[in-house]
Amino acid sequence: MPGDAEPVEPAIVDPFGVAALRAAVLAGWRASPTRLIEDSRAETDLAAVGYRDRLFIELAANAADAAAEAGVRGAISVWRDDAGALHLANTGAPLSAAGAASLLALRVSSKDADAAIVGRFGVGFSAVVPVADRVEIRSRTATLVFDRGETEQAIAELGTGFSLRDEAVPLLRLAWLGQAPPAGGFDTEIVLWPREGVNTDELLADIAEQACDRLLELPSLSEITVGDSSVTVVRAGGLIRFESATAMPGAGLVWREAVTGGVRWLRPRAGLPEHPEVLRTPTPTDIEISVPARVIARLPVTPDRRHLMPGVDVGVVAPGYLALVLALDPADRPALVPRGMGRNPVDGRLLAAIGDELRSNAWVPPASGDADLVPARTLIIADLSDDLAACLGPVLGSLAHPGVSGPVARAGLIAVGARAIGLADIAEALAGIDRPDRWWADLYEALAPLVGTAGDAEELGALPVPRVDGRRNLGARGLGLAPPGVRASWAPMVAPDAVHPLLERLGAHRVGIGELVAHEGLAAALADVADNGADAEVRALGDEVLALLAADPDAALAPVVAAELLLPDSDGELVHVDELLLPDSPLAAALGDDLPFALVDAAVADRYGSSALRRAGVGWGFLTISAQWPTAPDHDLDDEDRWWATLPEPPAAIVAVRDLDLVPDDRWSEALTLLAGDPVTAPLLADRDGYTAWWLRTNARIDGRALGSYRSPDAPAFAGIVDPLAHPAAAALTGVLLGEAVSDAASAAALLTNLGDRNRVVEPGAAVRAYGEVVAALGRRDVDPEALDALLDGRPGVRVLDGSVVEAAVVIDAVHYLFVVDPGRAVIAGLPVGADAAHELAELLDLPVATEAVAARVVGAGRATTWGADAGTVVFAAEQGLVNPRGTVVVHDDLIVATDTGDHHLRWWRDAAGITHVAPATRA
Repeated sequence: MPGDAEPVEPAIVDPFGVAALRAAVLAGWRASPTRLIEDSRAETDLAAVGYRDRLFIELAANAADAAAEAGVRGAISVWRDDAGALHLANTGAPLSAAGAASLLALRVSSKDADAAIVGRFGVGFSAVVPVADRVEIRSRTATLVFDRGETEQAIAELGTGFSLRDEAVPLLRLAWLGQAPPAGGFDTEIVLWPREGVNTDELLADIAEQACDRLLELPSLSEITVGDSSVTVVRAGGLIRFESATAMPGAGLVWREAVTGGVRWLRPRAGLPEHPEVLRTPTPTDIEISVPARVIARLPVTPDRRHLMPGVDVGVVAPGYLALVLALDPADRPALVPRGMGRNPVDGRLLAAIGDELRSNAWVPPASGDADLVPARTLIIADLSDDLAACLGPVLGSLAHPGVSGPVARAGLIAVGARAIGLADIAEALAGIDRPDRWWADLYEALAPLVGTAGDAEELGALPVPRVDGRRNLGARGLGLAPPGVRASWAPMVAPDAVHPLLERLGAHRVGIGELVAHEGLAAALADVADNGADAEVRALGDEVLALLAADPDAALAPVVAAELLLPDSDGELVHVDELLLPDSPLAAALGDDLPFALVDAAVADRYGSSALRRAGVGWGFLTISAQWPTAPDHDLDDEDRWWATLPEPPAAIVAVRDLDLVPDDRWSEALTLLAGDPVTAPLLADRDGYTAWWLRTNARIDGRALGSYRSPDAPAFAGIVDPLAHPAAAALTGVLLGEAVSDAASAAALLTNLGDRNRVVEPGAAVRAYGEVVAALGRRDVDPEALDALLDGRPGVRVLDGSVVEAAVVIDAVHYLFVVDPGRAVIAGLPVGADAAHELAELLDLPVATEAVAARVVGAGRATTWGADAGTVVFAAEQGLVNPRGTVVVHDDLIVATDTGDHHLRWWRDAAGITHVAPATRA
């Protein structure tokens, strides 16, 4: 602790004219007693509001300014003497005459506002007022004493009429000269005699807690001692650390510093302290910031140093943040990307400015090369491995380094514009890359750990794979290696040097007859040999196909492939399999004896068996035709012209069941069972737009009614309106029967007709949905209004909300008309209620809409207001789910709407002008 000062024997010299300043203040108080009260209250406000709890912050700032003025490394020592007084001594420029004058004035500073100093308002010293009743400033030039007791005595000597009533006398308006010099080794010493109730132990502990922060904020200071503990700041190589033999609070942190202009950004190596960070200018303000770093910048602040001056853009400090990011190890940089919207407007602006700075500048470490990447043009692969980076880095120049690919770092980069790419993106990016086969095997090895699920494999569906013929496949699916003894001349293979187990997970197969017969190359090979090959070549390829099918009982040809296969018939002629029939097929029983088909060659049937031939496409059940890119209805299908006319454009392919018109009306139950049980024809029953489903829907009959007039038993949407089909195969006829939606004029006509059937019991909700589906189909143009009119036998009856069928009704085109229209008259064109749908249905059924047919007026004027002007409108908006309503709203104590059926007491109404009227909500 500093030694005691030596006594000063000579008479006190007044170098700063303190006596004259004191006399001037007293004269002012004498001339205007209210000035005394103003001074007292001004000092109380500064101490209690602006500078509360800022004792050491302000005194340290003054010490830093003194050190800067003197050009020395500032040191502060704080201790408590045996009498309980608190001492704060510092090195630096001593007290000057201007400084003394500013201390004795209100809001006057002797410091140059343009210099690199902290104090500038002349009020910071008021931080001592809440702590002390007597303060001495002992400096090498003079010693000033501030004492409430002496001030009270001086006021008393002014005479009668000077009463402060409940106010305390100002401490810092009158000063006297003292004799004690500063402690040895210091230029200035401030001594505080604490007020009653002030705990100096707590003050010392708080100062010790702040010591490291003050050293960080105030570069002019180099050392702070509190009692027996001392801490020294050491700045070198962009790092700031502390030396303290007594473990001062915070001394264990080592800070990384980046300085840009007058802005300093810092971050401790071990992360930020737990307490909230605040903006420092350079001393702490009250503005909390959520940036993961500490900023110290000389921004214009309010006189209490707690807030920024109006109009100050905190965003000017953002460029320095980039310097801090670049000063960190590359892998640690993403942790500095700030997140969130900000705790306050200043914080929000700071976060936005930093985000812009980080988004548009290069700082992200690359997977390959030395040049940092700009986040907005950076690609990230989650949890990128070194091996995968080694493969992809030279190919994808904007790929981020593996060190920043973890979840936390990745989230930070994405927040400033980087794009995370997955396996599908990798596959797409490699589509045009030319690399040796061995490189591809290395890539597959690096990718393999990332492919853990079927979804991952699906994303790599377009990953390039070298083929043995020198070409490259986009995707492994369909590639493989033929096993010994198996001939599959149409299947491509993977290049040997590129083979890797990953490819099997992506769809390539070493073995698999099912895959070979399903490969797209087979159809092309069959078509080519049929057009260009000799009979022997045709038979040989057919034998290859049948041999594979015989070897694998689960393998089968797709219909489009089978359509290209030629096999010999009983006369030895080569015939397409879709024109061949097995003699014992159930189709024969369904069609009778007059079969328009050839029979397959008996030797072929014996060699490969009935099962293989059926899976090759030889007829067992109904036969199909198929064609790619048809241009006209010329496929010899019954009623094909009518079906073709229903299509908006020619289909890409046709696969259809032939000879449906040959089925007798009384055998359709058996025929449907056969169609649904055949894996070739069953999918066609679900294709509502396809020929097969269309023909059955239109022409096939059960119990004398068209199949299209039935619904599936497990499709309850139109229960009560449409009858379910009572057939074991009904569930498979999804494209034939009426489903959950209206798709054509016939189904729309059936719904409207059945809705008007008084003998049917229809739930109101089902009727509403049915009308809505008809209107929706008209809107989608799935239903031609003219065709619908032609199918309707006059206007059908109307199913209203109470479930009855009437002739006269109104269509609800505005939901609030449901409050005043009787359910026995109301029709709804689907939910939610909409004017367009209502008008469509009204025109279709030749009915009026409610807004035109029902005369309704609001009784009483109500009170016009705006949305949100009172609680009632807010509650109503919340009830209705309104988002930011605007305009006029009229509030009624009792909202009455009069119609031709009487008065209706309503919760709300919207009049013809579009103005909403509301009544208070009923409370239980």
